[in-house]
Amino acid sequence: MIRFDSIPPEIMQAMITPMHLIPLPPVSPSPSSQPTQLPGQLYLGSLAALQEPSLLHHHRITHLVQVLDAPWLPLSEKDGYKCYKIPVGDEESVDLKPFLESVSNWIWGVLREGGNVLVHCQQVRYASGFFRLVYLLLACFLRKHPLN
Repeated sequence: MIRFDSIPPEIMQAMITPMHLIPLPPVSPSPSSQPTQLPGQLYLGSLAALQEPSLLHHHRITHLVQVLDAPWLPLSEKDGYKCYKIPVGDEESVDLKPFLESVSNWIWGVLREGGNVLVHCQQVRYASGFFRLVYLLLACFLRKHPLN
């Protein structure tokens, strides 16, 4: 039997929350300017987040990065979202590096213009690979737009 009584409440809440805000540090458009907060926000979630349209609307999600290899899309342009699909399976051995440059540029452009982005995968079966993607996206972002 699986037991959850030893898991702290904040970890349990994180496990059942369909999406999380990824705080981004202020960035400087140029070396001589003051850092400012981006107008858009970045969220990380699972397919469960897409099952709650009111949640997406509440957080003003306008763009989706869909990390999944499926012939169907849960939400797409026909639903009013702009989508960036990364066609990889929910497997531990997937190499995400080939997608990092283009998807980080796409996310940066959306955030800079004030759009909110949800990065999601299918089942988060291999969450470590998915979280590595988000970590690498942030690393690429900060490398391109260093803090003062």
